[in-house]
Parts: sequence; structure tokens; C-alpha cells
Amino acid sequence: MHLRAMTTALLVGVALAATPVLAQTAGNAGPAEVPATRDAPFTLPGKASAAAPLQIDSSTLSRGPMALDPDAAAVSMGTETLNKDGSVESKEASDAVRAFFQGTAGSETATADRVVTGTDDRVQITDASGYPERIVGWLFSQAQDDSWSTCSATLIGPYTVVTAAHCVFVHDKGGWIKDTVFLPGLTDPESAPFGSFTWENINILKGYIENYDGTNYGSVVPWDLAVITLAEDAGNQLGWLGFRADDASKWAATAIGYPGDKPEGTMWKVNCDIAPEQFGDQLFFHTCDTFAGSSGSSMFEDAGGGDLYVRGINVAEDDKVNYGVRFIEPYYQFIIDNYK
Repeated sequence: MHLRAMTTALLVGVALAATPVLAQTAGNAGPAEVPATRDAPFTLPGKASAAAPLQIDSSTLSRGPMALDPDAAAVSMGTETLNKDGSVESKEASDAVRAFFQGTAGSETATADRVVTGTDDRVQITDASGYPERIVGWLFSQAQDDSWSTCSATLIGPYTVVTAAHCVFVHDKGGWIKDTVFLPGLTDPESAPFGSFTWENINILKGYIENYDGTNYGSVVPWDLAVITLAEDAGNQLGWLGFRADDASKWAATAIGYPGDKPEGTMWKVNCDIAPEQFGDQLFFHTCDTFAGSSGSSMFEDAGGGDLYVRGINVAEDDKVNYGVRFIEPYYQFIIDNYK
């Protein structure tokens, strides 16, 4: 969000009970050294603007699938897939996702207050050859109106990248993007040290498309999650982060991305603590300094022993705080269902 003092914030639907901890892997650091053999002068395909975090009004923020009855929640958790050839497929939520909502949806709303002050704690990364910096990338996407925008994205598997849905589906620009390219380890816009990677398909939640009310992005923020399958195994070449189901426990978050208020194509890292009272049913609010272009940044924790787990994605802001989508159990399962 814009870097300024932040005052007391209200978060809808604070989670009071932890979910079981599920973890895919602790990630893969890849080779000890990854030579930039693919490095070459890189020309951006168009003039881009940084994709801003969704602007929301917290008073009208949707509580997402957890506020719906089990059947409606399961429908909203179906997968919409854009294939490289332009075709679109719809798939119902998996049995594992459906099972989660039986008896868990429609929980009561709680609130949380937190007073924070905002300072610019971001640190520029000028050498992204190490892990995990090299597995974070600039996502350069073309909308249906031919405009270009940038987001941040992260490798979480051999072929799998995670980002925000609003980076790949823009409601007021015709919906699905036309094209995107993933540029891992980029620290300036002139060269791609580890090359550029095209995509095979893009997967988002049906609720992000169908629940938009036409004016307020708060109506779809709880579903603002995207899984991109790359056409090439970038993860096997560079490594990837692990990911886990978020249990609403306190953690020290790290976010790496490409904020638009900094020089174009430069990588920045920031850290912030996230306390239990900052968690909602599907969202958490945080004080990590972000800006347009940081949308889609993974927020991960160091669990010790070199184990790094993504627990959420930076997606939105209001006039007081930033929001991330939590990898609650059904979202974790959505990622697993589209993992490669």
C-alpha cells in the first residue's frame, strides 16, 4: 500500500481456531549454483504499468466461501482454467475441497483492532542468483485491451507458479489476459538472468469470476488466488518454495516482489510479523510495505533448517492496511489439485 502511517483497522471474520497443518514440501533450493546460462538482453514486449493491489472498502469486504452454505461454497471453489490456445475449461471443486466445507461454512464474524505505523522497510535485491530470490519473478501480462501490466509471482513447484488472480483476470478489461511471461530472478528490466518462461495454463477460483458485484473488488478478494502452469520446468532449474496450509499461528513473514514505486523491474524484500489477531477466515492483514506491482507476491516463513513455506499471497489494500489471501485448507487443496 502507499507508505504512510496506518491507524486502527477492522478485519472481518477473524479465525479463532487453527486448521490442521498440511505441507506439500519444504521447497527445493535447486542446485548450489545456478549459472545464468540463459541470460540475454531482454526487450519488454510493451509499455507496462504495475498492477495495483485491489482497492477495497473493508466495510463491504466479502467473507468469501466461509460465509456461504456448503454447496455454494463448493461451487465458488471450482476451477476456471485458461489454456495457452485460448480455450477455457471449468472444473468442479475436488472431493477434498467439498469435504472441507461440510459443517465449517457460515461461521460467525469477529473483529480485531490493531494500531500500526508505516515506515519504508524494503531492501533492494541487486543480486538474485541465490535461493530463494531467484525463484521469485516479474510477471508481465497483456490484457484483452492490449495494455500490459506487471505483478510478482513465485515458483512453488517444478512447473508451478503462484500469484494473485487479479494479475491474470481483469474484470474491467475483458476478463482473462491474452498472454503472460514469467521472468525469475530479474533485478533490472534490461536482462533476464535466468530466461523467460511461457505458460501452459492458468487456474483461478470460480468465485473470483462469478462473485464480482461490478463495482467493489472487496466482493472477490477472498478468492484472489491464481496457479500458473509453466510450459517448461523452471523449478527444476532454479528451485522452488514450499507451501503449507495456514494455521493462523504467529509468524515472521517475508515478501519479495517488484513494487511499482521503485525503478522498473527492480526486486525488493520486506519483512513483517503477523500475529494471530490479524487473521480472518480467508484473509490476513499485514504491515509489510507494498505498492502496485507487489500484487501476487508470496508471503513465506522460514521454519528453520532451510525450510521455507508460503502461507499466503499479497493481494489488496484499503486506506489503512494491506491484505493477503491465506492458504487455508481448501485453498491449499486448490493449489494441490493444479500442481505440476
